[in-house]
Amino acid sequence: MTLTHRLALTAMFAGAAAFAQTSTGSTSTPASGMHSTATETAKGAPAMTPSGVLSLIHQVNQDEIRLGKMAEGRAQNDKVKSYAKDMVDDHTALDKKLTDFVQKEGKGKVTLSSSQIPAAKHQEMKTSTEKAEAQLKSATGATFDKEYMTAMLKGHDNVLADLDEQLPALKGNDKVHDFVADARDKVKTHRDHARDILNELEKGTATGGSGMQGTSTTPQSVGGGAPGATTGTRGTSAPGTTTPDTTPPSTHPSTTGH
Repeated sequence: MTLTHRLALTAMFAGAAAFAQTSTGSTSTPASGMHSTATETAKGAPAMTPSGVLSLIHQVNQDEIRLGKMAEGRAQNDKVKSYAKDMVDDHTALDKKLTDFVQKEGKGKVTLSSSQIPAAKHQEMKTSTEKAEAQLKSATGATFDKEYMTAMLKGHDNVLADLDEQLPALKGNDKVHDFVADARDKVKTHRDHARDILNELEKGTATGGSGMQGTSTTPQSVGGGAPGATTGTRGTSAPGTTTPDTTPPSTHPSTTGH
């Protein structure tokens, strides 16, 4: 073989190798892109294990109990106070039912741990709760009431969506599926109740103190009490009434601290 032929073959093989490298590089990019798209799509509804779904409910219970206790002590409106108490009571009861279920039915196969919740979802829940707590700590009066009910509406709406996404995948595990379905219904009831109260607050018709907001145009009312009511009003008698002195003065302080 002549030197010319050898040089030609060397050039040919070098060109083939370069082409192979170029082809490998060009196909890796689209492959990587398709993998990224699939992962991104999966994030829309990440499949959780039974332990993951139950752990999510457990975390929700803890968050709702903590926020509910805060609202019980700081809410001004009667309906908001009552809702906050329901959140503490209902989620405490649900969490007890959950831990009993895991101990009885889990048999070591189902556990409650934040590590069971997908990392992205757990971080999302943590961030949302911390944001709500920060907003509530800086709010007072009617603003606090609306902030709390807004947080309850959004929070329960998000949990409802999460459980609706996960329920179909749990059909192979009847007991877990039924437990999550019951919890889902409770969450929906809480969401709907929060929406109703928030709508009333925005319309100015929710009960505050012992009166109804919106029943008076007098700007002195605090907490939604009607003018002349003894529950949190700056003015202690309605204009034109003839009975402002019939209420013992001692009844006023006892109702303003709620």
